[in-house]
Amino acid sequence: MIRFTNFKTSLVATLALLVLATSTRTAAAQGLDRIRDRNGITTGKIVKTTALGITFSKNGVETKKPVEEIVSITFAGEPAELAPARRAVHAGRFENALKKLGEIDRADVRRKEIVQEIDFLTTLCNVQRALSGQGTLDQARQEVTSFLSKNSKSYHIPEAIELLGDVLLANQDYAGAQAQYKKLGKAPAPFFKARSAILIGRSLQAEKKHQEAVAAFDRGLQAAKGNATAQTQVLEATLHRAVSQSALGDVGPSTDKVKQIIAQADTKNTKLLAQAYNALGDCYLQANEQKAARQAFLHVDLLFSSAANEHAKALYELSQLWNDLGKSARARDAQDRLKEKYPGSRWAKR
Repeated sequence: MIRFTNFKTSLVATLALLVLATSTRTAAAQGLDRIRDRNGITTGKIVKTTALGITFSKNGVETKKPVEEIVSITFAGEPAELAPARRAVHAGRFENALKKLGEIDRADVRRKEIVQEIDFLTTLCNVQRALSGQGTLDQARQEVTSFLSKNSKSYHIPEAIELLGDVLLANQDYAGAQAQYKKLGKAPAPFFKARSAILIGRSLQAEKKHQEAVAAFDRGLQAAKGNATAQTQVLEATLHRAVSQSALGDVGPSTDKVKQIIAQADTKNTKLLAQAYNALGDCYLQANEQKAARQAFLHVDLLFSSAANEHAKALYELSQLWNDLGKSARARDAQDRLKEKYPGSRWAKR
């Protein structure tokens, strides 16, 4: 019975991929772009892009799609290497993505939207590598700043602004990071007002300004109310609010809240789960429950190592905890893996 069920699941997945591939080839053959949002896929010809969204035409009718609703776009006429590169980026496999992007003959690319897509994905990969310690933060800052200055009408602008803020935050330039995050809050969409507040909260949290961070997370939660797209950020805001509340002494309820978030989270959302287990570890440290904290950080090390920033933190915390628990060999192993895998991260430099 189990084998038959697995066979059916595999068959359904295979058929779904075949349908998707067929629709992609059909759209490309017709010269249509494919816009994927949270509800499905729409085909049409993109006629305009801005930092706030795109306009596409289908059967003579023009429709606007806000940027916060867009998951990805497959452009008609794009190089064959771009699709696997995009998939690798979404899976967090940045080295693989860069390899595919490097195989593209840019001389053959004429459409500006495709050039922008290649440039943004390359920038994103290089920034994420730098954030995990595999490149310099200064070079990452220069690259994302260059993208922003040259592509003011790209629909990737909000993502690029957040990336720049993340680089500045990693470099402990808290004021600079918050200045970038505040730019997102100027967009009219509730999604970006919520996103801005949450990111500012995380920056304040990194400064250990937990009272101000809680207030920022509350603003984010308030901005998300009543908006389906912005609601996708509620768990993240609630999670980080609990971390700051724990740091302020409200340990028990905060720990329970983090556990609740872990239970509610989508099992595919590895980044959120990695953040949540690290948050749980932090809560346990506040309560001086070292063994429970160790187990929480081990979850990240063993199950969610693809979330590079969170994995680096977990390895650092484990290196400290193993020593405290009298396991010096395990402590050295965690420290060695931290320095080998994330040599430039702030956790490896502690």
